[in-house]
Amino acid sequence: MAMIPKETIEEIRARCNIVEVVGAYLPELRRRGSTYKCNCPFHKEKTPSFTVNDGRQVFHCFGCGVGGDVFRFVMDYEKVDFVTAVGVLAERVGVEIVYEGGQPEKSGNKDVLYKLHTDAAAFYHRMLLDGTEGAEARRYLEERDLPIDVIKDFQIGYAPQGWEQLLSRAVKKGYTAEQLEAAGLVVPSDRNGQKSHYDRFRNRIMFPICDQMGRVIGFSGRIMNKAEKGAKYVNSPETLLFKKNRVLFAFDKARKPIVESRQAIVVEGQIDAIRCHQAGLNNVVASQGTALTENHARMIKRYADEVILVLDADAAGLKAALASSEIFMANELSVRVVTLPEKEDPDSLIKNSGKEVLIELIREAPGALDFLIDSFQRSEDVGTEAGRMRVVQAVLNFISTCPSAARRDPMIHAAADRLNISPMALSQDLRRVKQQQQQRPARKQVEEEAPRPIVPKKTYPRQETALLELLVHYYPEVHPLVHDFLPPQHLTDPTCKQLVEILMLDPPETLTEGFHEFDEATQKIISQIQVEESRTIDAETLPTDLAQRYILLFWKRALEQEQAVLKQRTDLSNEERFVETTRIKHDLHALSKGWKDAQPMLEARLHKDVDF
Repeated sequence: MAMIPKETIEEIRARCNIVEVVGAYLPELRRRGSTYKCNCPFHKEKTPSFTVNDGRQVFHCFGCGVGGDVFRFVMDYEKVDFVTAVGVLAERVGVEIVYEGGQPEKSGNKDVLYKLHTDAAAFYHRMLLDGTEGAEARRYLEERDLPIDVIKDFQIGYAPQGWEQLLSRAVKKGYTAEQLEAAGLVVPSDRNGQKSHYDRFRNRIMFPICDQMGRVIGFSGRIMNKAEKGAKYVNSPETLLFKKNRVLFAFDKARKPIVESRQAIVVEGQIDAIRCHQAGLNNVVASQGTALTENHARMIKRYADEVILVLDADAAGLKAALASSEIFMANELSVRVVTLPEKEDPDSLIKNSGKEVLIELIREAPGALDFLIDSFQRSEDVGTEAGRMRVVQAVLNFISTCPSAARRDPMIHAAADRLNISPMALSQDLRRVKQQQQQRPARKQVEEEAPRPIVPKKTYPRQETALLELLVHYYPEVHPLVHDFLPPQHLTDPTCKQLVEILMLDPPETLTEGFHEFDEATQKIISQIQVEESRTIDAETLPTDLAQRYILLFWKRALEQEQAVLKQRTDLSNEERFVETTRIKHDLHALSKGWKDAQPMLEARLHKDVDF
């Protein structure tokens, strides 16, 4: 069985700063006091409770309870196993993994598919820049006015004409045809009853499609000659890595600018997006010609408050803009729509008229509601009652998709003003539309991956977790007290007891270093106690004072339990029962007077090695 050496795991952990890793996935992560916080990516929330501790290198969400180290975050976010998460982070920090017991099974493994896509992108890019077969592709890109620095930045490539050029080179590097098929890079073929494969992409300009971390997960291949038979674009099929309704072209490059501006600009094609980035519009992503989906909207919602749609000015672009506006509106995003000049797209507009023209169109773009009304008033005869009502119905359907009453109200007034209808009448009709929608059978929505169910958090005794927090954050001061005066059996929760026993022998760093060896429930409490300093500590309370209080509390609980057991015993004489009862009452009285009076009693009990 292949295993990753522990030394390799710890080297990867040491090189991966959890704030940088989490921040790469969640750019909205911000420092707040001694920790970093943002809204949790694993459940819906409005107030940030997802916390990352730089010093302890752990994360924890105080809302849903998820938590762990850098490996656990990648596992939960990417939905991969531990080995794959280690591989992802190893690639990030440039650590080569040499497995003990041989290499793991590769077929269909995510880490293998990532590596395969990286190698394929490098092959296509090399064919474009250096290969003799790429001469026509280089001329095409030169004619499209895409300079070499842009080509390198987006790693644009060229898939050669041959049927097996990528396949043969990949097999020589140790990949199998089955792995290439799983990656969507080759297509299976049955010739004379024998299965073979051939390259999916041939004689096309290749645009690598990346995930949010910038890793290549698929490709879009474009023909160079309009007269050539075949589709204008050929995209990677759905694979373990590539889900077209969850990917936007150039999102990895646009994500931080989107966070900074709280605005995402969506165009239709890859070259449109590339041209916008070249012009300095870095918060631009492309839908790659596919319909925008709920998943796209949710992805953008995590980083932006507003979406600006810049789609083609033809009938198909108009229809797509209206449909996409409803999807973004339903996800509580503000939407504006740019109307491009006829027969122009962002690429041609920037080249022919300059970027300032597009920037001005974006700046002056109307809201989606005004865009809808303008579009329908151009296509409908609003002089007739039927035409006017079709416009009203379209407006009602659009406003009804907005879940926020606070946002619907100004939309109702604005639409009423433009349609010469009273807001009250429009509101009444809107209620009727919403009632009709609620009465219809709910449309079944198919998702590739069901959202993570919110599992009730396991609760732990607050005083016991607080003591663990003290041990983790004030170990030198608190450890001697707990070690000398608190038998672990006085803790009631098995997990808390186990962690206290570990901390009696080793420092807190042990919990992080061996993190992946604990079960998931234990990982969560470890992250919880490490991510924040004990919230019961203040400027006037010393950690030792608080530790003493908890020790007295646990002793009091243990003695009261001993007292209850004593009452049930039938094997004692009255005299023995009196002696034991008096001793317990005396010890409880000492506890109630505070640490100074209780300490001699605790030392006496512990010195006698009484079994409690």
